[in-house]
Amino acid sequence: MNKNYFWIGLAAGAVIGAGASLLHRETREQQVSQLKQMKSRFKKDSSTQSHSVGLQASSKASLKDRIMDLKSLYEENEDTIQSLVEDVKDLVDALQDARHKNQI
Repeated sequence: MNKNYFWIGLAAGAVIGAGASLLHRETREQQVSQLKQMKSRFKKDSSTQSHSVGLQASSKASLKDRIMDLKSLYEENEDTIQSLVEDVKDLVDALQDARHKNQI
């Protein structure tokens, strides 16, 4: 029976890519810092929320804060993301060229 290794390969590629990006010291330090900030905000939000009447308003504000955190995280890393997207496009083009050459 033929196995489909697509999802395994996708997961392995993601892990390898993330690990390789963490070899860059500045990237690693920035990600650790951002994770610590998000973790402390999450703990702060969960510890300060009570089950009082204002819980819904607090949850909405908390959700807005989280969305804004994710938006700022994206904006801080937008150049890196764009660079990676371009690299992936180049890789896809190279793979298609190689496949085309093998078919000839």
